[in-house]
Parts: sequence; C-alpha cells; structure tokens
Amino acid sequence: MSISRLHPVTPALLWVLLAGAPALGQDAPVYRCGNTYQAKPCAGGLPVDVADPRSEAQRREAEAARQRDAALARQMSAERRAAEREAARSGGAANLGPRAAPAPAKPAPAGAKTRKKHKTLKVKPVPAAGKKSALKPP
Repeated sequence: MSISRLHPVTPALLWVLLAGAPALGQDAPVYRCGNTYQAKPCAGGLPVDVADPRSEAQRREAEAARQRDAALARQMSAERRAAEREAARSGGAANLGPRAAPAPAKPAPAGAKTRKKHKTLKVKPVPAAGKKSALKPP
C-alpha cells in the first residue's frame, strides 16, 4: 500500500514527523527575537536556556499530579452531567411556569373584625392647553 492511498492527512503528518525527528535527539539552541522564540539566531537575538532543570523524580511526580487532575476533571464532568440529567427528569427549570391556583382562604370566624375598605378618590382630567378651563381664576 502506498502512502498516497492512506488517509489524506497521513502523508503530511509523516513529513512533519520525519522533518522533526533530528531535532528530537538534539538540544537545539533557542533564541529570543523580540517577542518570539526561534531556532535560528537573529539580529539582537538572545540565546535562551530551555533545559528542564527538574529531576526525573520531579518529572514523574508532575506527571502523576497531571493524571490525578485529569481523573478528577473526568469525575466532576460525569457528576455534572448526571445532575443535569436528573434536573431534566424532575422538571428542573422547566417547572418555572404558571402553577395551579392556591386553595381558597378559610372564612373568618364569627365575631372577627374585618378591615374597612378605603374610598377611592376620583381624579378629574386636566384640560389640554388652549382649551378653556372650567375653573375660574380668583
């Protein structure tokens, strides 16, 4: 089977991997050129030490912490999805609409005082500008 008969991305990926293979075994110098970093020196570029100063034990510990964090993130995500499914089953936010009318209030016992209703004042409209007013000036 030729490379061209594989997935269309495979030949490009293969070339990238082959081109980067020599750099994997070497510690190529890195230069800071302004706000960018590159492998080729530039005018005014400063060499940068990119060696990993951690010990092998520190690297293993960091990897174990990363794996613990990833497992915790998966667990929390599963719990969140389960809570969302439960909320959807029980109605959750979908039950925020109108509800049945509350039960009627019990009648007041005999002899209980009732509140008096206040009279509502009626306000007469104000005549528009330019119309004669029914009110006479003093």
